[in-house]
Amino acid sequence: MTTRVYLRSPDGAETVRDIGNGYWLEPEGTAGQVIGQDMYALPGLSDGHAHFAAPVGQDWQSDAYDDAVRRARLALQAGVLLALDKGWSNNFTVRIIDTVPPLERPDIEAAGIINAVKDGYWPNFARELDQVGFDEGINQSLDDSRGWIKFVGDWPRRGQGPVANFSQEELAKAVAAAEAVGSRVAIHTMARDAPSMAVRAGVHSIEHGLFLTEEDLNELGGRGGMWVPTILRMEAVVTQLGPESSGGKLILEGLDNLRHLLPLAAEAGVHLLAGTDVTVGAHDVALEAQRLVDYGLPVDRALEAVSSEAYRATGRPHAFEVGSPANAVFFPANPLEEFEVLTSPRMVLRLGELVT
Repeated sequence: MTTRVYLRSPDGAETVRDIGNGYWLEPEGTAGQVIGQDMYALPGLSDGHAHFAAPVGQDWQSDAYDDAVRRARLALQAGVLLALDKGWSNNFTVRIIDTVPPLERPDIEAAGIINAVKDGYWPNFARELDQVGFDEGINQSLDDSRGWIKFVGDWPRRGQGPVANFSQEELAKAVAAAEAVGSRVAIHTMARDAPSMAVRAGVHSIEHGLFLTEEDLNELGGRGGMWVPTILRMEAVVTQLGPESSGGKLILEGLDNLRHLLPLAAEAGVHLLAGTDVTVGAHDVALEAQRLVDYGLPVDRALEAVSSEAYRATGRPHAFEVGSPANAVFFPANPLEEFEVLTSPRMVLRLGELVT
């Protein structure tokens, strides 16, 4: 029985496709069933900074593998069809990619164990490259990952404030090694100096990046780089540290900086992505997209940030093209007019199958 799907994009474009073996086909003949009418469709929501291994709200310990699988399935049910998982203290997400059937999870690209240095992240959490050796650590990261390796670029030290963990030369070396095998590099950075250094080193995705400059954005956009501000996470860190603490004041300054930087990033061609980090789960990525709007990003660009932009950034089809996977998420109203509808999809289609 042929399934015919009506795909009306928020911009008003209408596409009709049949489904065959999980892929979009040109419509032909009479359909056995028709779905998607009177709804609006996106190729899928996306989370540009997921952590399926992380218990929501806790960034210092890992959970059971079965709980990581549950979080991936919950994201799928919420319409998240692409997730870029930026690593953790284990390889749970890589294991999900390797063992959980695609129909039961989003498409996922993932870093494995996060890279830092001694005293440069949570104790006993990351791979400490100054202990295992930089080259060996990078090789381990590439072997253990699925498309990404992740660095903690800066971290506060007592009495010093935020300190960079890696040099520009080290980051550039990691970028070259990753690109040689078709992988990308992401970097956590919340302080002033590391974002610009990471951009100069060619890092593919800046995570948080509150102190990027206009020059950084132009360079990042010019080479198709990504930026994932994770606003909800940054606001939660301010609450944890206290707004009057030195760290809290720094992050508040950076958050205020976003109001200037977000529109510039869109204009510069940066792949600006919505990402949840650990404050909310990937199933709530629409809440992060709303914060992008609250901080000054136009609604149409925020919609792209939580949907098609991650597809563009990773080279995936995102316009319901014939021959591409039959993935779509449907909403009862136009997200450009009722942005909050993103939290309540009516129907999710994964590889031609309805998600329940």
